[in-house]
Amino acid sequence: MASKLRVNQIEPVNGIPTGGGGGIIQVKNTTVTDTDTLSCISSWEDSEITCSITPTSTSSKILISMSATGEGNAQNQQAFSYRIKKVITGGATSYLQGASAGSRTQVFANTGDYTADSGTSASSFSFSNYLDSPATTSAVTYTVQITYEYAGGSGTYYLNRQVTDSDAGANGRFVSWMTLMEVSG
Repeated sequence: MASKLRVNQIEPVNGIPTGGGGGIIQVKNTTVTDTDTLSCISSWEDSEITCSITPTSTSSKILISMSATGEGNAQNQQAFSYRIKKVITGGATSYLQGASAGSRTQVFANTGDYTADSGTSASSFSFSNYLDSPATTSAVTYTVQITYEYAGGSGTYYLNRQVTDSDAGANGRFVSWMTLMEVSG
């Protein structure tokens, strides 16, 4: 019979130094392989890239990594902007995005092809190791939101596929995902 050692925490003999931490407590992941159609002109729209985690301590940090791939059918000079919506159960909704500056759109990042739409030029947005401090032990849900930053008219964003979705070699299907890791504070 094999032995098991299960513990909630291991501390050095001399204790954890001030400001110490960094151990991974839990990991949550969402993988999206379905395609999704978002009509997000002039507004933010939730994507299917969403993941929840319930921190074990208010001092814990949440390490976020994610990737989204898709294409839009807007006119020339299209760019897709992304931000992360953070909802604390029983609490506030906030956004991981840039600072306010005049009438500029606050975003986390953006991508785009800036050329006439060919229907076969999907772009990806991804990041790793963004550290958030939710300061709660309630469930926290992070959702990728998408909008058009520049669009010459109406348009649609297609997650995990290209605009031209024919069964041909130049067209593909993609995977998008989000991983959340609780890091001890």
